[in-house]
Amino acid sequence: MRIIVAGGGMVGRYLLDSLRQDHQVTVIEKRVERVAELKEWYPNENILHGDSCEPYVLDDARMPGADAVAAVTGDDEDNLVISYLSKFEYGVPMVFSRVNNPKNGWLFTPDWGVDQSVCSASIIVQLVQGELTLGEMVTLLKLETENVVVEEVVLKEGSKMLQKSLKEIPLPQQSLVATVIRDGSILIPRGDLILEAGDRVLLIAAEDKAQDLKDLLR
Repeated sequence: MRIIVAGGGMVGRYLLDSLRQDHQVTVIEKRVERVAELKEWYPNENILHGDSCEPYVLDDARMPGADAVAAVTGDDEDNLVISYLSKFEYGVPMVFSRVNNPKNGWLFTPDWGVDQSVCSASIIVQLVQGELTLGEMVTLLKLETENVVVEEVVLKEGSKMLQKSLKEIPLPQQSLVATVIRDGSILIPRGDLILEAGDRVLLIAAEDKAQDLKDLLR
């Protein structure tokens, strides 16, 4: 896939680092010093200097024909403009946008060209709440357009899932284990993987199956 990342800060750099092995990624950043840093760190990647709100910059980034755009600058107004241009001027099929201020979240809708918005502050709150609820399942992300949720559960001592393999867990239909994180390492979720206390299990499910998952994992 050809992906354009608008914003070369910490989030933009993380996206580039995570996606560049499997996809063609272009990063647009308007701070000259940051562009220089990114080019030094990633000399073989496509790093452009410019304001992503300007159509001529998006033209230089070959926005027409892009498969996805991630608007992840530190300014919500810029992210909305980038999303709008990406969707309605260039017809990009999938547009992701970062919400810096949770109070602005209501603006990040399909009317502004946003297919999926992500508010890091809200996710952090959910993660903290998840820790305080001793392993109760936490919703990390909801893809409203697809009726899909990403859930996380931390397995505690006494959980009935401990010492069971993934293939032994009767997951509801339209749900699957995306990965298991153990001691900071990501484990491939094969059927013979045995679950242990402290494992963080990430699941993908249809939204209407979330309660079934909660009942199963309690």
